[in-house]
Parts: sequence; structure tokens; C-alpha cells
Amino acid sequence: MNLALVGYKLTLSYCGSGFHGWQRQGKLPTVQLYLEEAVAKIWGEKISIEGAGRTDAGVHALGQVASFVAHRKLDAEVLKRALNYHLVETIRIWDVRIVSQEFSARFDAMAKTYQYMIWNNPVMDPFYIWRAWHIPRPLDIKAMNEAAQLFVGKHNFLAFVTSPGMPIKNPIRTVFQCSFNQQQNLLLFTIKADGFLYRMVRNIVGALVKVGLGRLSLEQLKFIFESQKRTLAPASAPPWGLYLLSVDYPQDKES
Repeated sequence: MNLALVGYKLTLSYCGSGFHGWQRQGKLPTVQLYLEEAVAKIWGEKISIEGAGRTDAGVHALGQVASFVAHRKLDAEVLKRALNYHLVETIRIWDVRIVSQEFSARFDAMAKTYQYMIWNNPVMDPFYIWRAWHIPRPLDIKAMNEAAQLFVGKHNFLAFVTSPGMPIKNPIRTVFQCSFNQQQNLLLFTIKADGFLYRMVRNIVGALVKVGLGRLSLEQLKFIFESQKRTLAPASAPPWGLYLLSVDYPQDKES
């Protein structure tokens, strides 16, 4: 432990439409790139920033968490204002906390909650373009919620992970919550788990929408889930309806 280093925890939101995802990819516009550039302007040196979730291109966040360590202690409110001053308007810092230099936004996370938004009406609301998936045909919400319960608990999610181009070490995840809530034309899917595999949420949503459209039965979904074969599952839902809602941490890790 370096006593001269100070740990910082950031809670932020961003509109993912203009970014190539969270993770830095050279000079392509990513959330991590803009955050690291803003921090570099404040500290006058390059500082690496870690995110709790590596959201894909087009995916949004309402409660992403990031962490970094730096050589100088700044007041949390002063740092929040400075970061928001230097960042583009589509990234906003909501909270800054001074934490242990050993705090890791990624590895200390106990659970993450994602939300997926579906606009279910023949006419798409223009204010939800690139914010929600437009499904013009009526959806059977009751059938979708019944099917969603298949995913609750500790399971192997190989059938609902898109290969990230490398071996998947552990496809087992525990889902604590998985359900739909309808607010007039807006359908909100919420899923909370101890971790997520690559495109797992979007793949699950894609399958549940097929159930809601009557194109996939509960028995067929069970068979796909138990087969552990991605090739049998329906196509993934588009990225623009997905939001990283929040990240949970043990209390002792946040102090």
C-alpha cells in the first residue's frame, strides 16, 4: 500500500448512443477515454480508471461506478464539479467519494442491476428513439414474466452468452431478480445478478420478447436454456434499450 495514494469512487451516468462502449479503444470515443482525459486535466498526469461494467457501444448507464487512485487528495464536491466541467455533456458525475486506495469498482462489486426498455406500441415515441427497443406488435407480458422466472437462481448461462472471442472460464451466474413491469406503452425489464456474461442481458431479452410474441414457448425456452448452446437461442436485443442501473458493494469496501 502506498500511503501517498488516495482512492476515488465515482458514480456516473451517460447516454451511450455516441460512444463505442465503456472501454478505451485507442482514440475512438469511449466513456473511459473521456473520463481519463478529464482526470488527466485535473491532476496533470495520466491516470487509469476502472469501471464496474464494460458496457457495449450504444448501451447507456444510470448508475455506472468507476474508481481510480491519485497522488493528491481533492475535496469530493470540488472534484465532482471539475470533472463535469471537463466532460462532454452526455457523461455526468453524480457522486464522488474518497475511498481506500484498494477499492476496485470492478472486482469489489457484489451485484449489478440492469434495466432494458421496450416501447410496445405500433407508433414509436420519437423521444425514445435510441433509448428503447421498438416492438410494434402486442406482447404477452404475463407469459414473459412467467418465462423470466426460469433465469432466477444459480444457473449455467452458456446459451445466453455471445462469445467474446476468448474461452469463457465460468458461465455460472446467480440471478436475484428478473421481471417485467409495464408502464402504459413502456415495458421495463429489470435483472439483478452477482455478475453478467458478455451480452447476457440482451440475449435474455431477445428470447423473452420471442415468448411475448408467441414465437417461442416456455418449454422451448427451457430446452434452449438447458442445452447450453447459444446457436439454439434467438437473436440478441439491440443495445440502445439497455441501461446499467446500479452496482452494489459491501459497506466496508466503500469507506
